[in-house]
Amino acid sequence: MNRFPETRIRPRHSATSEFLQLLISWTLRFLLPTSMCVAQRAPGQWVPPAALRDVPVLANCQMTKHGVGVSLQPTLFYPHGAIFLCPEREREIDRRRPGASRFFLVHEYGHLAMRTREEAVADEWAAKQLAGVPVEQGTLRAVLLFFVDEGTLFDPLYGTGFDRALRVARTADIPESNWPPPLVAFAKAQEGLRTHGTSLILRVKSGDANAAQMVICVDRKPIGVLSNVDGKGRLELPMLVPGPHLIQALQVWLYQTESSSGEKSEVARKLQAECEFVSTGKHTIVIELRFSGDTLSMRADEF
Repeated sequence: MNRFPETRIRPRHSATSEFLQLLISWTLRFLLPTSMCVAQRAPGQWVPPAALRDVPVLANCQMTKHGVGVSLQPTLFYPHGAIFLCPEREREIDRRRPGASRFFLVHEYGHLAMRTREEAVADEWAAKQLAGVPVEQGTLRAVLLFFVDEGTLFDPLYGTGFDRALRVARTADIPESNWPPPLVAFAKAQEGLRTHGTSLILRVKSGDANAAQMVICVDRKPIGVLSNVDGKGRLELPMLVPGPHLIQALQVWLYQTESSSGEKSEVARKLQAECEFVSTGKHTIVIELRFSGDTLSMRADEF
């Protein structure tokens, strides 16, 4: 145990003393509800890359808001970042598809490895990591079935269950012959959407930011995530009928990305913008964002 010399606080330093006591009290309140997850690892299971092995994995359903998991990028309290898991939610997932919850742990490591908020990127990272470990093929099969069970249930940050299943299956190079039949049917429908639907393409026009990610709503209905931070800056949606439409960009995060190193620095967060748009039925719409000062504006043009 480290020992420190006794320090006497004089009355004129009482304000500093009270501040330190409050800081310690707040820190303890923050840490006490959290417990360390100590998972049993079978021989040959996936382990985090060396750069992520000091990341604490903590059990705290309040931090995950009763979702399965959440990650924090490095902070003062968590210099290596942190992962929080909800054991209740993990057990619920594994009751439905035994072993599937492990994918979500690797998914959270993906956020830290790629330094991204994008759920699709974390899904793909996790799928690639698990695909390289023979023992984890069962994890991939289980989570594939879990996502197919979710079906058309939609979340603007993740897409549908089918979207996530297709993402995992393709990234992990799972042969289509091993896909569940509903996923095969969904993949064929997606090909038709690319041919006959509408594509949104993102462009960011600003000296301070050259990349962005956001949730797109069309006529006040959430469609999905449009981003050129780690992805291709493209979002597919059903063909828009000719006529006026309202396009909204919500939860917009702006970044400056260095072309040489790929490093990202955050410029602004949680912005929003919208614009009216009249479609003539063309297949491609360019969404252009402009950020000036602290104001975000957008326009949409058919291409």
